[in-house]
Amino acid sequence: MGFPIASLTAEHRDIEAVLERFSASLASGAIDTDAFQIARQMCLRHYDHEEGLLLRLGARDSRLAAKLRAQHDEALEIAAAMAEILPAARSGDALYLGRRFLAIVSHNMIEEERDVFPLLSDV
Repeated sequence: MGFPIASLTAEHRDIEAVLERFSASLASGAIDTDAFQIARQMCLRHYDHEEGLLLRLGARDSRLAAKLRAQHDEALEIAAAMAEILPAARSGDALYLGRRFLAIVSHNMIEEERDVFPLLSDV
């Protein structure tokens, strides 16, 4: 049975749409906390959906699978740190963490679609 590459790609598009809203808020200096929380939850679910894919990838390329899993972990770690400081209204720290979260999530999706999905589309 193949992995649902089309479904994972569709999830990427949904995450990107929320990240665009979040990115616009970061650019204005006023953090859209709803967009951030939605993106965070979407990433949590999405990374869980990708776990089977990463296990299969690990059989072919354990270093690449570990790299992607580390990106997932980093995104969630940054998101947790940001969620923790948002109530304290430390906007400088939140903007920094928000930009890091945006960058790692976006980079991860690009890398998966460019390097991983084509490799495993026949699985």
